[in-house]
Amino acid sequence: MTTFDLFRRAGVPAVAVALLSLTACSGSSGATATATATVTVTAPASPAEPSGNTPEASQAPSTSDAPVPAATTPAPRKTEKAGPPITAATPDVFGETFQSDPGHDFTKGLSPSRDGVLRGQLVTMQDENVAEYRPIRFVPEVGGSTNGHFEGPPEGDVMAFAAPLAKSVVFLSAVGCKGDDQTINSRYVGTQRCPRDKLILRADAGDLRALITVQRGQIVKVVEIYAP
Repeated sequence: MTTFDLFRRAGVPAVAVALLSLTACSGSSGATATATATVTVTAPASPAEPSGNTPEASQAPSTSDAPVPAATTPAPRKTEKAGPPITAATPDVFGETFQSDPGHDFTKGLSPSRDGVLRGQLVTMQDENVAEYRPIRFVPEVGGSTNGHFEGPPEGDVMAFAAPLAKSVVFLSAVGCKGDDQTINSRYVGTQRCPRDKLILRADAGDLRALITVQRGQIVKVVEIYAP
């Protein structure tokens, strides 16, 4: 192995200078001649660093440019709990849930509720015969079983009805026919019968809360709930 090979295997730095003693032997006189030589050994170049412009680098997606997926789960929407359905039985005057009308299609405009007794509010007269009404519930307050107020469905709720008043509709007022009395029983509902035209005036004013009885698509009885 030559001296150059030793330098290569030893990993000599990039440029190294070594002094080599070369000895020449004379076959005849035994004299020794010494010569000094300067040898330059260049170590192999280190592998080149990868360039940032390589195809692999240019094709790699940037983390900052990656699209952020949008949220797809909508916030839960609060809905009213369905109350008991409208039936022929008289509901609790101070019931705290809205009565329901299963199967009623509210997307086709206002129409009569199913036959039965609804705790509701007459909100207006569409014409001289047809009354618009909606269900109501009682919201109690501290201080007693009848302390509180009635409220209708929240804004945006489509639960409302409209039905004609029967010609012989029964209207029992809780404040008298003149509206200046207190004509109720122990259940806080009206007892004084008043004429049909008085019912129309009260219904059109929109402040009449009552037990509304519907039969065959007509309102046949309205018993006012005392709600000062």
